[in-house]
Amino acid sequence: MMVVLVEPKNPGNIGAAVRAMKNMGVATLRLVNPVSYRDEPEQRKMGYRSQEIVERAQDYPDLESALADTTLVFLATARKGKWKKDFLSPEQAAGKIAERLASDRIALVFGREDKGVTIEECQRANFFIKIPSAVAYPSLNLSQAVMVVVYEIFKAACCRTESVSSLRMAERKSLDRLVDNIWDLMKAMEVREPDQGLFHRSLRRAVNRTHWTNADVAVFDRFCKQTRWYLEARCGGSPEIKK
Repeated sequence: MMVVLVEPKNPGNIGAAVRAMKNMGVATLRLVNPVSYRDEPEQRKMGYRSQEIVERAQDYPDLESALADTTLVFLATARKGKWKKDFLSPEQAAGKIAERLASDRIALVFGREDKGVTIEECQRANFFIKIPSAVAYPSLNLSQAVMVVVYEIFKAACCRTESVSSLRMAERKSLDRLVDNIWDLMKAMEVREPDQGLFHRSLRRAVNRTHWTNADVAVFDRFCKQTRWYLEARCGGSPEIKK
């Protein structure tokens, strides 16, 4: 399991988040386009005795690349919206995560301190986590949100005794490839929809919400390939199928 921070603005918040991770046994950190943090005094102060996580942390230019090899994505957010469904409490999310820890590469995504995540970014999540609050407009610090979620996961994992699923879900990059292939086929059949329009976004969201394994994705890859052959043989088209 890993924590993914999207464009964190404050090195102190990164250090505090790392310290929370260390206390709950989470050792993998990925950052999307972060502020300078590795040698910042504020980060080192807030991340006391947790610098081994910082040293191993990986930086990425965007969320898509940070999640490419993951199979299950939980995104913590305080804001609801059209593209944000399947909200879970931290405890509910922890139960699902505990079931999949042994079989999946799980990512916990936390958005920007000031504006969360974009519509396109939120479409990459399987589930959304909403931390309950006593006020109408909650404003948890980034590290506080990380602490709440990883604590619930630690608690659920420690208390879990029943067997867990051994089926590993497909990686994000496989699902992204499938979306691109379906979309390319639709455009080849002259579907009148713009890139990143309502249907394109709905398609990506629908695929990313599935719990497909690599074998499931292979079925739809086969469908795309068969349709390509038909278009080439009967219609003279040649949509590119990504591999």
